[in-house]
Amino acid sequence: NDRLLQDGDMCLFDMGAEYCCYGSDVTCSFPANGKFTEKQRGVYQGVLNAQVAVYDMLRPGVSYVECHRAAEKEVLRALVDLSLVVPGDKSLEELVEMRLGAVFMPHGLGHLIGIDTHDVGGYLPGCPERIIQPGLKSLRMARKMLEGMTLTVEPGCYFIDHLLDGATADSSDFRHYINADVLKEFRGFGGVRLEDVVVIT
Repeated sequence: NDRLLQDGDMCLFDMGAEYCCYGSDVTCSFPANGKFTEKQRGVYQGVLNAQVAVYDMLRPGVSYVECHRAAEKEVLRALVDLSLVVPGDKSLEELVEMRLGAVFMPHGLGHLIGIDTHDVGGYLPGCPERIIQPGLKSLRMARKMLEGMTLTVEPGCYFIDHLLDGATADSSDFRHYINADVLKEFRGFGGVRLEDVVVIT
């Protein structure tokens, strides 16, 4: 965050707003020069597809954990299309279950929003407990959707060196599913996140 944007960089703006004491939260991502490279477009489209997949799922009774997994699946699908992820004998669902998606989307899918930007209520007595697995442990809520809930949907895809280093280490099971040569082209890419606020109806 302490350097000037350069031609070819991706911008990621996470912004908040408040109206009559209620918060809102939005994130947009775009190329600094106004034109996507092929790689930027592929990653952006994957994140957008993840967001749309979650929108298609959201309704009362749906688990937010399953929404998170669906988002990871779409991000991984985009990375397969970019030849960065090589599924081998695994389905996308199996890669999600292995937690490969958390290498590229280490944060939770979103959060409740209301009087506070990260509103309370994600883990209440009698509701599902936090899942202590990469990515899923960062979910701010594991509840099933209820009518009237207001929350964010903010999938992302990032190329964070220490996560990539861990995933491609000799001791990592993930190394078999990541194309190390293609990965070099994404180092320093930064990331893409798209965030909007929805109300469950």
